[in-house]
Amino acid sequence: MRIINSKDVRALVTMADAVAALRDGYRASVAEPALVPARTIISPPGSHAYLGAMPAFGGTAGKFVVKVAALHLHDPAPATMHSLVTVQDGVTGQFQALIEGNSLTSLRTAATAALVTDLLAPADAGTVAIIGSGAQALSQLEAMCAVRPIRRAQIYSRNAANVQAFIQRCAALKSMQCELLAAPNLRNALEGAEIVCTATTSETPLIEADALAARCHINAVGNHTDESIEVGRSVLDHAFLAVEERAAAIREAGEFNRRALEIGELLTRSVPPAPAGHSVFVSVGTAFQDLCLATLIQQRAAQAQAGQLIEFA
Repeated sequence: MRIINSKDVRALVTMADAVAALRDGYRASVAEPALVPARTIISPPGSHAYLGAMPAFGGTAGKFVVKVAALHLHDPAPATMHSLVTVQDGVTGQFQALIEGNSLTSLRTAATAALVTDLLAPADAGTVAIIGSGAQALSQLEAMCAVRPIRRAQIYSRNAANVQAFIQRCAALKSMQCELLAAPNLRNALEGAEIVCTATTSETPLIEADALAARCHINAVGNHTDESIEVGRSVLDHAFLAVEERAAAIREAGEFNRRALEIGELLTRSVPPAPAGHSVFVSVGTAFQDLCLATLIQQRAAQAQAGQLIEFA
C-alpha cells in the first residue's frame, strides 16, 4: 500500500487532469452507475464535531474507495477538517493506497465545479467573484482559470486580512495570471461577475438576484443544510439548476433541487443547455467524486513510484 500525502496529490494530478477524469467518470456512470450509498455522519451530543464516512465502489477500475473525515467547528475561529481516503482493489480487497483527504477533497470539489462551469457558464466569461478566502476558495479560483479565460478575480471575505493573505497565495501560483482585487464588500465583489464561486461557512444565504449580473453562473460549494444554502431563493426559484446527484442534493440541500439536472444528464444531452439568465451548481459533494480522483491518484502514484510504500504483515 502506498501512503500519498498532499504534496504527492498536487504533483500527480493537475486541475485539468481532475476535470477530465470527472468528465469521463460522470459520462460512464450514466450507463453503469457506481455504488454510492448515503454518507454516514455522527456527532457527539452537545458538540460541534462531526465524523463522516463516504464509501463508493465502481469506476472503470472497479475500486472500493472510502473517505473518513472529521469536521470541527470553532466559531469564531475557522473550522478545521482532517480526512483520509483509502483505495482497495475491488476483486481482492487489497489496500492499495491511503491518500491525504483534504487535498483530494479540495481538488475534486473544485474540478467538479469547473466541469459544470464549462457546461453552463458563458464561453467568454472573464470576471469571477470568489466569496470566501480559505483553501477551497483558492482551489475554486484555480479551477475557474482552467476552463475559462479569467482576467479578473474579485475576492471578498468578512476578514480583510484573510483576503490579503489569499491574494498573496494566489499571486504565487503560475496557474493564475488574472488580476486579483480585494472587494470592500459583497456587492462590489459580485458586480459584473459572470461566474461566482461561494466557499464559506455561512449559515444564511449570501447571494440574492438583485446583486448579480443578468447572465451569471454560480458555484455554491460551501456550507449547506436542507433549509438553507449560500444562494437565496430569489436566485434559486428562477435559475437553471445543476447538481451532482439529485437525491443527495434534495436530502442535504433542499427540496428545490427536485427540478435540477444531474451532471451526467448534462453531459449526455445532444445539445448542451445554454441558460439565458442565472445558473447555479448546488454542490453537496459525493463519494463518486472521491472514487474518480482517488483511483486516478492511486494509478499515477503506482506508475511514478510516488508516495511511501509500506507492507502490512
